[in-house]
Amino acid sequence: MSVWEINFKESKQAWDAFVLTSPQRSIFVYTKFLDSLNADYDLVTCYEKGQIVAGAVLIYSEAGEPIARPYPFTQFQGVLLTGSAGQSAHSQITHEFKVVEYFISQLTEHYKKCCLCQTWRLSDLRPFLWHNYHEPDKGLFKLDLRYTGVLDLEKYDNFDAYLSSIRSCRRQEFKKASQMLKLDFSSDEGMLDSLHAMTFERQSIERGNQDSVLVRSICKHAIAGSYGKMSVALLDERPVSAVLFLYDDRTAYYLFGANDPVYRNTGAGSFLLLQMIKGAFEQGMKEIDFVGVNSPSRGDYKISLNAELKNYFITSFASA
Repeated sequence: MSVWEINFKESKQAWDAFVLTSPQRSIFVYTKFLDSLNADYDLVTCYEKGQIVAGAVLIYSEAGEPIARPYPFTQFQGVLLTGSAGQSAHSQITHEFKVVEYFISQLTEHYKKCCLCQTWRLSDLRPFLWHNYHEPDKGLFKLDLRYTGVLDLEKYDNFDAYLSSIRSCRRQEFKKASQMLKLDFSSDEGMLDSLHAMTFERQSIERGNQDSVLVRSICKHAIAGSYGKMSVALLDERPVSAVLFLYDDRTAYYLFGANDPVYRNTGAGSFLLLQMIKGAFEQGMKEIDFVGVNSPSRGDYKISLNAELKNYFITSFASA
């Protein structure tokens, strides 16, 4: 008899309590965020001696099956483990390996396919690499390398010390924009969606109807639930840029940045982003997650703000 038990339909209350204890937690796995996605999902947990020791979110597509790629505008919806205070390093590594190995074996028996975006805080991916190692015809996990940028706020005494350390062109943009733009905060998800559409159009990126619905829903839920804040740059009372940050107990997430292309030269985007980073210092946040540095143009911009590269993996499975 196994020492572990699987629950494929965990309650939201038990899930959120578990998430709060997990080193791999992020805002993207709390049910308050998941409910903003307008999608069905399963909360799957693994119990040991009556306590949850592992879990993952399985989000469903409109076709009624688990998604085969990460859900739009989300990140780090992978395997979570409970904290392991008091364990020696070798005991922790061995125990977590066995738990994850068992957990994903149950997932792949229950679901024909699944996609889990692992946080960079999950360091041991051997259970995914070795799954069905000796029986590859049963299906293997595919691992795709990705990067995000994380700014460690605890490295700096305050915002001014941080500001003096970033790329000089960003400081110049901030200074210039501060002289002509007004900072405001808004709960108008329609305004964010409109600016977001303009940004995509300028970059010649097709934006589907689902994108618009998601931007509005995520923004509305985050602000109403007090885990999100949207700043707006005004030029003569006209909104020319908007930034949406989400928050959990330790991290501020830069989820959306959108600009009116006509006013790009004002530096409004940098102005807002740095204002939000300043706010994160004041709120006592430990870090900023820039939510991906996986495109050549936006990646260098985020690095210029002192984001440190963190690699993570998308692990996807499809049965043979």
